[in-house]
Amino acid sequence: MKEGDLLDSDLYEYRYRYKAKRSSVRFICILCAIVIAALCFRMYWTRTFGGVYVDGESMYPTLTTGDELLMKYGGDAERGDVIVVDVRRYGFEADTQFLIKRLIAVEGDSVYCEDNRVYIRYAGTDEYVCLDEPYAYYGTGVCDFGPYDVGENEIFFLGDNRMRSLDSRYKEDLSHLEDSLYTEEDIYGVVPGWSIKYKRILRWLPGLHAGI
Repeated sequence: MKEGDLLDSDLYEYRYRYKAKRSSVRFICILCAIVIAALCFRMYWTRTFGGVYVDGESMYPTLTTGDELLMKYGGDAERGDVIVVDVRRYGFEADTQFLIKRLIAVEGDSVYCEDNRVYIRYAGTDEYVCLDEPYAYYGTGVCDFGPYDVGENEIFFLGDNRMRSLDSRYKEDLSHLEDSLYTEEDIYGVVPGWSIKYKRILRWLPGLHAGI
């Protein structure tokens, strides 16, 4: 073997080891980046979203017992949103800790129901308007109520199943509250519309359950 051939052989081996080492470092860096990204996404997801298990028919026909959804913790709830209400501090009986309902009115609004049609006077306006509620279910009963004036920091919510819902209607003995409404601080989370639309798919995702 010639000296030049030996040098070429050593150089080839060196280059091979260098490339192999560089490939290993690159693989480790990519793997670490994927793991870090996955951990960051998991932290974001668990801090932002929670699971909701529906137990009850107060939101029928929109939701029914056994439905599993995702809610966004906190969030800016708007009229018409489906919300999860934390009632643990109110001393509910049995195991009820959360309610899932539809937000109807907020601070400054006034709301009542006549002939199974809900009317609302929005904050800063003078006239009542009839709400378009394709989601509301009254069955064969009559569920008139109000009027309710929503005070500072208060909210007014109803179940879509108006005949079988424990909600903000304390004057009709449908709430444990005697003379006041729930507050914005009681909103535990907001259920996005896409979560309701794809609830059959979301049932396969693990999450924190809130019994309704």
